[in-house]
Amino acid sequence: MATSTKPYLIRSIYDWCTDSNLTPYVIAKIISGVKVPKSHIKSNEIVLNLSLESTNKLIFDNKFISFSARFEGKSQDIFLPIESIAGVYSMENGEGIFFEVDESLLRKKHKRKDEKIKKPHLSLVK
Repeated sequence: MATSTKPYLIRSIYDWCTDSNLTPYVIAKIISGVKVPKSHIKSNEIVLNLSLESTNKLIFDNKFISFSARFEGKSQDIFLPIESIAGVYSMENGEGIFFEVDESLLRKKHKRKDEKIKKPHLSLVK
């Protein structure tokens, strides 16, 4: 099986943004394996600034993007599987590249979440 072009395209848009003094942003869908601050998730996705000024220890791997960033004054580790990435673009002009995220990955996440929410079935015995 051939290696996916997605991580290479993401890195190329990131490089274009930084070379052009533009601010690179990434959109990630919330699927299994995504580690982000829950308070910043909107409509089952998160938008993150990937600029050198906003991130620390930024790693682009063929299987994930990871970095540390400050949210509400606290440093947090971020982990985004490549499958979760819906786009990478310039904040200033909106130019970039956008991807379809496999809907089955989104459904799996919701099923797991629903399973965890089940309330215990207990009754009071007198």
